[in-house]
Amino acid sequence: MIVREMTEDLKTKQHPLAHESKGIFFASVIVMSPGWGCRYIPLGEGCPLGRGATLTVIPPLRGFVEELYICEHYLGFVMAILFTILGCVFASIIMVLSVYFIMPFPGSQQAETIDIGYALYMWYWYLIIPFLLLALFGYVKLYLDDASWIKKTLLILPFFLPGGMYHVTKNIMSADHMFLQARSVKHIEVSESSLDQSMIVIGTEINGEAKAYPMNIVGYHHQIRDSIGGKPVMITYCTVCRTGRIWDPIIEGTNEQFRLVGMDHFNAMFEDATTGSWWRQATGEAVTGERKGMTLHEYPIYQKSLKEWKRRFPKSLVMMPDTAFTQQYAGLTGYDKGLIQSKLVGTNQNSWNDKSWVIGIRIGETTKAYDWQRTKNKRFLLDAVNDTPIIVHLLSDNATFNVWNRTIDSIIINPRTIGNDQFFDEGTQTLWDKTGRCIDGILLGKRLQSIPAYQEFWHSWRTFNPNTLTYGKSQ
Repeated sequence: MIVREMTEDLKTKQHPLAHESKGIFFASVIVMSPGWGCRYIPLGEGCPLGRGATLTVIPPLRGFVEELYICEHYLGFVMAILFTILGCVFASIIMVLSVYFIMPFPGSQQAETIDIGYALYMWYWYLIIPFLLLALFGYVKLYLDDASWIKKTLLILPFFLPGGMYHVTKNIMSADHMFLQARSVKHIEVSESSLDQSMIVIGTEINGEAKAYPMNIVGYHHQIRDSIGGKPVMITYCTVCRTGRIWDPIIEGTNEQFRLVGMDHFNAMFEDATTGSWWRQATGEAVTGERKGMTLHEYPIYQKSLKEWKRRFPKSLVMMPDTAFTQQYAGLTGYDKGLIQSKLVGTNQNSWNDKSWVIGIRIGETTKAYDWQRTKNKRFLLDAVNDTPIIVHLLSDNATFNVWNRTIDSIIINPRTIGNDQFFDEGTQTLWDKTGRCIDGILLGKRLQSIPAYQEFWHSWRTFNPNTLTYGKSQ
């Protein structure tokens, strides 16, 4: 039984036990309870009742001898504080979660949470505004209840939490603010390049035009927009996966614009400007959003030291560093050669560990990975993938690698290395150079067909190619 007394009477000063003293109402209440008789309970100056307040009297339970008084005016004050604090806290939590699922935080990249991250991202303001309104309601209620200026001032402090979180998540921790796009993309002829000849570049050749891009430069920006052979291209690189890819950005006849939005399974993700769909860098596939399931067309990518790139593509152009980002590039010094010590982008020199390097290839629907260290020791591997005979060749610069089809003019060659990165085939009595071109014998001038291959961290290759075969590793 809950007895409410004096609610209206106190407000109108009509209750027979109510009286006024020094501008504050005090009252007494008689509580009737079976077995106890009448009890006269005086309320003194210590009671939190204020002018026009409401008193709720709750009788004792299970033998307790003291009644519990709840002052609804006091409850209103407490609720106003709770609304303000909780509204700010929950709004801040949503802000944090909106970046947690798409950035490399502990536990955020292993699970299949991309759809949760996308929902939080797309419904961001729809989720946050109600909590901010709740916080504002609490503050306004407190303000209208004539709280002291100290309480009003202190209750402003919770609003700094969502304000600060918004700044941190949107202006500091967001991917496209951490890694800015190049302001200018300029090239010089590779023959005139003053760059370090041992630096590693990635690039391709389209319609007879070849261009190279320093790995560390693309690694910072994550994407470089350019054109090669009259075709628009999107040169991409993810330093956490060590994945370089070159994509055709044309979607449904439009040269789509992309921005770096975060990562999924440690791989960079881009958001297209038209639909807001998110695309995975390593596969070129839209993984969530309106265009989910679509895939970008890929151009072959080659990775070589600049010296070997020049040898293979002597008329190529090479991208120059954007001088506006000299300091940012310096942060990746040594990355291309695996010299950085970092949990995210550092290299493990052992075999088949998460941060070990592999050479990955795809022929048809079959993928296969070759351990970098073993290939480095052997230099030259003969294999067959999906009934295609291949050569995996890692040059002595420990940076340039090639994968070629061993079939040429219906002849399958089985060469062996003879030094100076050259190889000789006994069956055809042909000599081949490090670029895959026959330099002596009946196939003089012929060039082996290149098979797209990637240098990648093992954790990335096995994640996006779960059925991959492995060379020299038990399945």
